[in-house]
Amino acid sequence: MEPEQSKLEFMGRDFLTWLWFKSEERNGAILIPGQGDIEIQFLRRIVLESGQGEYSETVTCSGLHADLSEGKAALRAGKKVREARIKMGVGSDEWEFTFKADGFLFQSVKLPSSFEDEEGEMEKEGRVLDRIGCIEVIMKTMERLFAYFLYLRRSEEWVSREAHRMDTWIAR
Repeated sequence: MEPEQSKLEFMGRDFLTWLWFKSEERNGAILIPGQGDIEIQFLRRIVLESGQGEYSETVTCSGLHADLSEGKAALRAGKKVREARIKMGVGSDEWEFTFKADGFLFQSVKLPSSFEDEEGEMEKEGRVLDRIGCIEVIMKTMERLFAYFLYLRRSEEWVSREAHRMDTWIAR
């Protein structure tokens, strides 16, 4: 594995682990400076991993009523979140998607209900453009969250406050 790839995986997994912490810190509300509050919930499936290649260990927590307590135990054992099913609310719209930290990839994106079954109302090209715009919203929101994470990670606030709060959350 190339060094740049492992750095991306490391930062992506740290980011997704931090995002899980932030989602539980204020019952799903996360403040993005300059944008305001958004809603983030980790749903039904989370994959945690430590190590690389043949030395990797993976824990997958899934289920309709999963409380992800096994995921927290995996965090205490040193694993980081590799992928998760996330529900994101921005304004009155909600998306659901799987986010893969290693490559910052979105998978199985479910658009807000306002984009379902619009047959006949708009021409096909207009619907496609609206869907692209809708997907851009979650991509830009995740980019803003990542930029905020990087800002915190490099700041004195990470050492003096954020890392300690995250460690306390993991220990619970």
